Amino acid sequence: MDPTSEFDDLLAVESVYYNRHRDELLMKYPNKILLIHGDGLVRNFETVQEAIAEGVRRFGTEPFLVRRSGESEPVLFVPALQLGILQSQ
Repeated sequence: MDPTSEFDDLLAVESVYYNRHRDELLMKYPNKILLIHGDGLVRNFETVQEAIAEGVRRFGTEPFLVRRSGESEPVLFVPALQLGILQSQ
């Protein structure tokens, strides 16, 4: 199975939210790192590391999306995969 499509499935709700609000998020948070969980923006950050740390703190092993405003390629972070709880094959 293609790991990219598996990530897309895990983050489908977050990706839909980002794509629907992309222009608005870019205008409101230019060049910021966005933490998205479920169908909403949690917070914006200056660095990817800050966003990931907050995502892990708040959501534990649940998937969340980290993306720079305006970019089309996401920074994916699925804690369960990083911790070896869930395997991508």
